[in-house]
Amino acid sequence: MGSEKKILKALTVGNSFSLDANAFREQLNAADPEYTLKVTEAYIGGCSLEKHITLALRNEADPENPEFRQYANPQFMPEGNYGLKEMLLFEKWKHITIQQVSDESDCIATFRPHASGLCSFIKKYSPDAEIILHETWADRVDNPRMKEGNKTQGLMYKNLDAAYTTIAAELGNLRIIPVGDAFQVAREYPDFKFILDEKFDFGNASYPALPTQLHALCIGWFWRRDGETGASKLVYDHHASPAGRLLAALVWRQFFFPEVDVRKNMFRPEGVSEEFAKILRQTAYSTVKNKLKPLIAE
Repeated sequence: MGSEKKILKALTVGNSFSLDANAFREQLNAADPEYTLKVTEAYIGGCSLEKHITLALRNEADPENPEFRQYANPQFMPEGNYGLKEMLLFEKWKHITIQQVSDESDCIATFRPHASGLCSFIKKYSPDAEIILHETWADRVDNPRMKEGNKTQGLMYKNLDAAYTTIAAELGNLRIIPVGDAFQVAREYPDFKFILDEKFDFGNASYPALPTQLHALCIGWFWRRDGETGASKLVYDHHASPAGRLLAALVWRQFFFPEVDVRKNMFRPEGVSEEFAKILRQTAYSTVKNKLKPLIAE
């Protein structure tokens, strides 16, 4: 390729999981500077497809109402609060990604009709953009909400994957960034499998003790300090850990730059061993290039 550099710009209409997937984008760019992925975030924390399209339509009808302008401080735009229409018109986007919020991602009914409505809205203002589905990941096996919903990780992934695949077909065979697939594949490696800490006593835990969470792709358990009382409480976070963020960012990079081999990108975040990073690079490469899918054990 010589000295020629390839720069690709994308807009994500998402939430904290799209932030997770791009958390290490700049570090991966720096490690392989001939290929630069730039992503602008149309981001609202915990935002579902339904909320994205509802806000977009209300903002279109009432453009000055701040209640409907909730995309704040996008990376490549001046500071301020924006509606989705403004985000779409800011640049001639080539790629725009959408995703479902994590706790609704395994229920296909939550995608309808909101994914279709959002795609129509995007096409209205960015008619030449390719709309892509960003497939998110299943919860970790010890996420408390798994018990509340009587779920298993395998079942959640299976339903999540089916939802994204079905909706992609319904909307005109949209391409899918297979981050959820990659997470599930990585979870199968025997030597790098997350193992529940059966010895940890949650009922009698005291700060700063934590269960063992080696090779976890989600943050999991941590202690949160109450700002008013000063008391510490053990809480769970389902967002991606540094390892999970690395894997997701590698999948995005391999997806958008198919000519690149992300196995050769040597960036790894602090706390992720080179042995584990190698597995994550291989997983990202194989999931995208070879359409690798996990073997599901319910």
